[in-house]
Amino acid sequence: MPAADELGAGVEIEGGRWARLAVRADRLAAAAAVRPYRSMLAILSVNLVLVALFAPIGAALFSDPAELFRELMPATWLSTAELVFIAVVAWGIHVRVTGVSRLRLDNFWGLSAASFAFFAMFELTDASHFTSELLYTAGTLEPAGFRDLDAFLLTVIFLSAAAALMRNVKDVLPHRRALVLFGIGVLLAAGSQTLDSLVAVSSGEFVAEETLKLAAEPFLIGGFLVVLQRVTRPEPASEPGRVEARGV
Repeated sequence: MPAADELGAGVEIEGGRWARLAVRADRLAAAAAVRPYRSMLAILSVNLVLVALFAPIGAALFSDPAELFRELMPATWLSTAELVFIAVVAWGIHVRVTGVSRLRLDNFWGLSAASFAFFAMFELTDASHFTSELLYTAGTLEPAGFRDLDAFLLTVIFLSAAAALMRNVKDVLPHRRALVLFGIGVLLAAGSQTLDSLVAVSSGEFVAEETLKLAAEPFLIGGFLVVLQRVTRPEPASEPGRVEARGV
């Protein structure tokens, strides 16, 4: 099994403080990609333990189980950090696949890096809420069936990002194990957004919504880590006349 330094080799970004930060982030992603499934399970375990703690602590301290899941509370910071990490891993794949250190949106990995960085910003700033308030002031109403305009805006954003990524899905098809992890993550994230969009607001609904989101992110991280490991440590070519069973 290669060391993390070996996985991170070959990524050189010239520049100042931000460039050095990018290199350190890439090395962290490379270290996690040495054992992608173990890293994924560790993140998932931490998330589930924290979710199990946040609800009773919120109920005890604030009389609201959902309090620690709300804006600028611990669950928001945790989710934002994991979305940023997904963007970092996707960027690492992008650099290794394209061989350039500038963002290109003509492939799944560069587009994923940009999309998840955008999602992290939205998660941290609650930008969709402020945008929906402005639209309400202008007289805009949510379409029938949606709980509120905020939920509708988020649904449109997620579907638009998914449509853009699907245009480059050919880049992911060779990585079948990653596809399975991506599928689980997308299903959990879709469940979270469905609750947010269609179910009446309550503390229980909000806790369930955020729990599904924090369960989805580790699977998405795991999928990207699997790909990062493969593109950094490509499998040796088969010998002539020899057929090898490869895990894809």
